Amino acid sequence: MKDKFYIIAPDGVDAPLRFDDLEMAKEQAKKLSDKFGKPMKVLTCTSTSLITPDEINVKVDSFETALEYLGRENNACMYDIPGKHAKAMVAMYKLITIAEAWNKADNFVPDFSNRNQYKYFPWFVYDDKSARLEAAATANAALTAYAAVGSRLCFKTEGRAKQFGEQFIDLFIDFLLFN
Repeated sequence: MKDKFYIIAPDGVDAPLRFDDLEMAKEQAKKLSDKFGKPMKVLTCTSTSLITPDEINVKVDSFETALEYLGRENNACMYDIPGKHAKAMVAMYKLITIAEAWNKADNFVPDFSNRNQYKYFPWFVYDDKSARLEAAATANAALTAYAAVGSRLCFKTEGRAKQFGEQFIDLFIDFLLFN
């Protein structure tokens, strides 16, 4: 593997396209841009910029680093959302984006039509004493998706779901509680 390589990751493509030659990457990006009618970025990567699944929670530890890892810009348009819901909607968007980055590192694409694929969700309890949520456990589903947990926030393993719930508890509080 070369130390430096180039990738194009257009929306709607499961795996980014990898090139060892910058000019070839630029040429392909131009073709894809013409085909899809939107700009394509060519990202320069080094072997040290690759993130392994066991360190995704360290390297992608925020919404901003998740966007960077996914090669996206923050383009959320949240117009006309009533003030009491805006904080929850922003938190949900951040959680979904970070979960997508973690699942990408784990090479996990949730497929709810696949009844044999288990999906794990963080599970919370409300602590009356602190008036906060606490990460309690995980739940899994192979046959159904629980509406109470949200199918966009599922993971490949129980450990990953627990880790995500604990690490981003403040975003879950903003998403799930009126505060």
